[in-house]
Amino acid sequence: MKTFSNAQVAGVLDVPSVVEAIRAAYREMASGAAAVQPRARIGLDNVKFSAMSAMLGSQRIAASKLYTTIDGRFRFYVALLSLDDGELIALLEGDAITGFRTSATTLLAAAHLARPDSRTLGLFGSGIQARAHALAFASRPNLRKVRIHSHDVSGAQALASDIERDHGLAAEVTDARSAASSDLVVLATRASTPVIRGAWLSEGAFVASIGATRTDHREVDDASLRRASRIVVDWTGQTPHETGDLCMPAQTWLASSALIDLSTVISADEHRSAGATDIVIYKAVGIALQDAAVAYLAYLRLIA
Repeated sequence: MKTFSNAQVAGVLDVPSVVEAIRAAYREMASGAAAVQPRARIGLDNVKFSAMSAMLGSQRIAASKLYTTIDGRFRFYVALLSLDDGELIALLEGDAITGFRTSATTLLAAAHLARPDSRTLGLFGSGIQARAHALAFASRPNLRKVRIHSHDVSGAQALASDIERDHGLAAEVTDARSAASSDLVVLATRASTPVIRGAWLSEGAFVASIGATRTDHREVDDASLRRASRIVVDWTGQTPHETGDLCMPAQTWLASSALIDLSTVISADEHRSAGATDIVIYKAVGIALQDAAVAYLAYLRLIA
């Protein structure tokens, strides 16, 4: 068995390749060639242990993501096993994998669900995932400006400076309403109450909520959900049960607005028209399929 550190993993990954690996995994999922196991959590006092797994048939591997949450801090690992002989072939530290897979999956969703002419990105948050999403979305050819809203003003200012320096995009720290009026809106917070209002959203907007991953966390209000023509989730088998964004609204109403699996969108190769005026929401909590795809990509490059 080989072991690899976060630094080694990060050194061989890039956003475009990760996007394509996850796209391929979702296509396998849609065709029945991949299997996914929802997250399971157990806990003692302020310590939690979580596990989630997936199998990629064409790659002949299974992956289990294992992690602890201690005083609110995470440590991630991904184990890769052969589906030919059951051998544990590698154990990878998973922090870099988690960062890449979350932002790359959001970028993949936007490729299908956002208008191709989107020019502005509204980013809520200034932490690790906000930075990862800024890096990922900087690759969109028509993007011109990033508006950042965060309770950590100094962190937001530092992120804006880095975006301008590293990616040549205009970036500014702004209020929540201005950020929410962007063509692309990414919510990367740990908020317990909504950070956007439906009335703030512009026609044709794509909204991605990736920060509220617990049932007592929420980033999107009811008005935003009601304005959406579609609510796409990273997996219908897990996402609706793990986030307050979908658990807190009245279930009788939400049930009438069917949730769409991202695998369905990708397998159908759907794309948004430039003139679309409806609002689309993408809600993600992170699933093992994504981790499996990214971990195996890193493994292949590390042993090459």
